[in-house]
Amino acid sequence: MSPPRRRRHLCFFPSRSVAILHAVNRTRHRHRHRHRWCWLRKRHTAAAYTSGSKASSAQINHHQGGTDIPQVAAENMKQQTLFDKLPDDILHLIHSLLPIQDAACAACVSHAFLRSWRCYSKLILKDCALGLNHIEFEERKIYLIDKVDKILKNHHDKGVKVETLSLILTPCTNIKASYLDRWLRRTVKSGFKDLYLEMPLSMKKIYKFPCSVLSDEGAASSIQFLNIGSCTFHPTSTLGSLARLKTVRLSFVHTTEEGLEHLFSKSSTLEELRIFACHGIICLKIPCTMRHLKILDVQLCSMLRVVEIDAPNLCYFNYDSALPEFYVRNCSQLKHVQLSSARSSGVLFYARTILPSIAWNVESLILVGRSENANTPLLQSKLPHLKNLEIRLRAVHPKGSPPSYDFFSLVSFLDASPALESFTLHVK
Repeated sequence: MSPPRRRRHLCFFPSRSVAILHAVNRTRHRHRHRHRWCWLRKRHTAAAYTSGSKASSAQINHHQGGTDIPQVAAENMKQQTLFDKLPDDILHLIHSLLPIQDAACAACVSHAFLRSWRCYSKLILKDCALGLNHIEFEERKIYLIDKVDKILKNHHDKGVKVETLSLILTPCTNIKASYLDRWLRRTVKSGFKDLYLEMPLSMKKIYKFPCSVLSDEGAASSIQFLNIGSCTFHPTSTLGSLARLKTVRLSFVHTTEEGLEHLFSKSSTLEELRIFACHGIICLKIPCTMRHLKILDVQLCSMLRVVEIDAPNLCYFNYDSALPEFYVRNCSQLKHVQLSSARSSGVLFYARTILPSIAWNVESLILVGRSENANTPLLQSKLPHLKNLEIRLRAVHPKGSPPSYDFFSLVSFLDASPALESFTLHVK
């Protein structure tokens, strides 16, 4: 006798939570049906041996389609028992490495992961992760704010520490600052490591990031990653010691050199600094106290006029904006440079005349710009360690007229680079 086959229907659910609930109910029903069938099979087998039947277990197994149902059930139970026996710290580590959707699914099928889910410390909160994609964009912000508020309140009330908080609030135009302040104060505490905050551009000058959450020494000393977008960011001297901060990324942030000076003075262990479209910065100063800084990436900061760098271990520098005045000291480790200025000409001239004095040990150089209004000069200064040179140039000239730039003047770079191994030229 074989178990009756159930018809499968395609179902579409309005949200991820409803789908997970349906999957849990379906799994429970399947387990009840499997246990009932195992009981009937054992009873049938015992009756066959009692009546003197010569049917072997192999024949019974063949009669049922070759599937050993009790063995499959035993294997599933054994796997669940294996997870239940793992130490809590190992189980929490495995669970924390999963994306939030997979972590939620694992909690639905395992009691051990369910216990871990109740103290899940890696929160990535955005509309797609919370199953809100089906809701129209205008209404989505209401549901998103409500869900985020409930999740963070639940963690706070239960005393669960949050290590990673990723808030992608792009649908939430004109969100109240009180919500954001409350969420950050509930989560950014001692033991907190990573913060990723992304908001709509309309909040750039409306919301002021509460730097007071980083004034607490416990929170300040544990944070390692800080990514802030579309808000006002003005650190003060009250910042705590950011002793473990490794990465800072600022995008569409309204800040000033004074605020950055306070930030840099408290983050001597910083290794990566990326600044994108922060138009309030006029002078960027990287002090000598930032001895661990290796990556500096500055793009589309239209008001920037002066860049001062005194980072002894800086090895990668990318600059994409109007060419400023560069003052570079103690950069013997700077070996990878990219200079871009799509809105102005003179990148090649600038690089050939200035670069040998500020990055004499450069090994990889990428130059991106428009057509030049002056030919590259032939100078005695050298780039003795340059191995890879790539030039991307957009030749802009009146239609029907030849380009005014003499590309043969690029031989100046070849003459200055005795160790050059590859040279790539792109002209559009």
